[in-house]
Amino acid sequence: MELPSVEVYVLAHPEFFEQALVTDIDAFGKTDDFQRVFGNGMLSTEGEQWTRQRGILQPLFHRDRIGGYGEYMVDATQRRLGTWVSDEIRDIESEMQDLTLEIFFATLFGHELQPGEGDDLREASAGLNKWFEPTSWLLPNWIPTPARRQFDNSAKRLRTEVRRLLAEYDEGSDSEGSQTTAFQHETLLSKLHEALEASGQDHLSLEEVEDQMLTMIFAGYETTAAALGFAWYSLALNPDVRQAFHDELDTVLDGRPPTQADVADLDLTNRIVTETLRLYPPIHTIPRQTTQNVDVGEYQIPANEEVHLSTISVHRDERFYDDPLEFRPDRWAGNLEEELPDHAFIPFGGGRRTCVGREFARLEATLVLATIGQHWTLDWAGDDTITIEPEITTKTKNGLPMRVQQR
Repeated sequence: MELPSVEVYVLAHPEFFEQALVTDIDAFGKTDDFQRVFGNGMLSTEGEQWTRQRGILQPLFHRDRIGGYGEYMVDATQRRLGTWVSDEIRDIESEMQDLTLEIFFATLFGHELQPGEGDDLREASAGLNKWFEPTSWLLPNWIPTPARRQFDNSAKRLRTEVRRLLAEYDEGSDSEGSQTTAFQHETLLSKLHEALEASGQDHLSLEEVEDQMLTMIFAGYETTAAALGFAWYSLALNPDVRQAFHDELDTVLDGRPPTQADVADLDLTNRIVTETLRLYPPIHTIPRQTTQNVDVGEYQIPANEEVHLSTISVHRDERFYDDPLEFRPDRWAGNLEEELPDHAFIPFGGGRRTCVGREFARLEATLVLATIGQHWTLDWAGDDTITIEPEITTKTKNGLPMRVQQR
């Protein structure tokens, strides 16, 4: 049997990004894959439906609101650090996934997951990535690859968990063994429950609510976990930068836990986050599908073709960055971000669909790095090189083994 061929058009220039994300956005729609994975969640909807959903959820991520999440981010990190033993080797990629899921639940769901409590949920959420595994992504949807079977199983498990959380909220009770945070009345759960009972523009259907929760669980921890894992990897390979990072934490924090108020003074820590997002963007490509024939530069892309905006290609392009493959946080010490062409740095997407949780993610990454880096040093314990295995998020093939040592 001969399989049908699939053409994918790759765009790798800031001007093309601007066209697809801003000036000609209606010609570049969401792909069917996003609908398959996220249903009617905010990552996959378009037009009026997306505008309505964004308006309902945006208040949860306002700057004045996310500042209040900082304490819970630090507390969750300290709880996980309590499970570490000095001189042991841990897979930091997996460790950061566990941690960011725990932070997500504490801040946006009002549940404190204890270390290890959310393992099944994380495994199910991570399985959504399997739909985008390179070996099967471009194959016709009817071919039952092992990755797609894993995706189907994960999607069913995750939807069951989402419905359980909604039912618990309706009953006004927590799951056994969990605790409730101070955000009980201002959580994603409460916001979506309000939308379920609202009318007019503020209403979301039960299907939309379920899809929104599924989307937020996946997007709310996978991307930040990827950034944190690659930050620790980059620091381990650059001991001078790592020492300066530890010195900054010792000076600014003087032994106390970091707070949201400290973030502005953690200059190098912020630059480490930014440089990691450049070199290892968690979303390495932004898939789109043309809705009509569209001219891009000297070429015309036909309607109904898959187009990828290759974020990682532009972030590593020597036309825009000196020594683009080098991890150099100090490149951001001046006005580089202002000097770059528009859309040459887009770790959170661009245009009106820029990630709603970008400030939440940056705050989380900065506070987690600071909390861990105060008291722990992470040394690389893997092979000389890592193999990137891109799915919907940037991941490694064999994890990121690190030897953790108390300072």
